[in-house]
Amino acid sequence: MSENDKIKTLLVKKPLKLDCGQTISDFPLAYETYGKLNDRKDNAILIFHALTGDQFASGTNPITNKEGWWNYALGPDKAIDTNKFFVICANVIGGCMGSYGPSNIGDNGKPLGTNFPVITINDMVNAQFNLLEFFQIEKLFCVVGGSMGGMQVLQFVSNFPNKARVALPIACTASHSAQNIAFNELGRQAIMSD
Repeated sequence: MSENDKIKTLLVKKPLKLDCGQTISDFPLAYETYGKLNDRKDNAILIFHALTGDQFASGTNPITNKEGWWNYALGPDKAIDTNKFFVICANVIGGCMGSYGPSNIGDNGKPLGTNFPVITINDMVNAQFNLLEFFQIEKLFCVVGGSMGGMQVLQFVSNFPNKARVALPIACTASHSAQNIAFNELGRQAIMSD
């Protein structure tokens, strides 16, 4: 079984206009699900991951063989109880675990690398909204995430105010301080210098 066989992927056909001005379409969006969607489709929770996360929030990541990043909170009889809820977690676009990202091949036959478009939290959320349409979910029970995932929660309720009953942003802010921007710039510069 190849790595690609271990990853559920939705091929998003419709165009997505990014905040940087570029438009992408026919792009992969990797995701994982936990629990079962009920007949009314009103028990769905969309979990957004932090910067270092991916779609494998619980169980064992089939690629890295590491424990899911939210194993302690997501699963049967846990805080996010998969006996009751159907949980969807996508790898953000720009991520490296199956969604459209810098490792995708460009028109020149080479990985996009630094030619990959600049992606924002808004772009990530708008891409993941396609999962609601894929699963035919009219309204989520909840959106939840921590850190960068929490920022996605805030963006989701801003973009789609009537698409979730509950929003749980954790350890996040709607904007960064000057100090935080400076620290993040150091990280960006290190990546761009690679």
